[in-house]
Amino acid sequence: MVLPRDFYLRTDILQIAKDLLGKELISTIDSTTTSGIIVETEAYRAPEDLASHASGNRMTPRNLTMFSEGGHAYVYISYGIHHLFNIVTAAEGIAHAVLVRAIEPLCGIDHMLRRRNFVDIKRELVNGPGKFTKAMGISIDNDRTLLYKKNSPIRIEESDYNVQEIVLGPRVGMSHHTKECGHWPWRFRIKDNKWTSKPEFVKYDW
Repeated sequence: MVLPRDFYLRTDILQIAKDLLGKELISTIDSTTTSGIIVETEAYRAPEDLASHASGNRMTPRNLTMFSEGGHAYVYISYGIHHLFNIVTAAEGIAHAVLVRAIEPLCGIDHMLRRRNFVDIKRELVNGPGKFTKAMGISIDNDRTLLYKKNSPIRIEESDYNVQEIVLGPRVGMSHHTKECGHWPWRFRIKDNKWTSKPEFVKYDW
């Protein structure tokens, strides 16, 4: 079942980032369907979050989608190469978003391997935000996609995955400009899942 619109309209971005763990992300791109379980996320909350593209509620051509109503995909290009997939949350005008950092591959693995020029399946196929988007065919062309429509090219559904424990740590790639925000433990990962990246995490008692 596709996650409903109301799932994305909540204002607690940290809870949503945790709730997304264990959900199934599905893409149908160029008539090819791939999917995976979301196993790692990062939360970004404007206006006070200096690590957010919309810190201070600054609106630019790049980040306009962040100010849309929750349930839209926000896809942007990082370092001119990597297409990064984010999930917009909260009401229109509130720039909250969750970055999906890694998935556990489920369906269409042969297509993922082809897109990434891999011969065999291994964790490096999808254990980063730019890696899994390439494997799933997600690009900036999918910016503003509605995620709760059943016929959407990108959608998120419930799954049978049982999330036993969540661990957290600081977000990745924070510069000195983010000040104390760069140390906020807003990166969430399913404990012991081999498909995530492996920084130092501390246990989150939820």
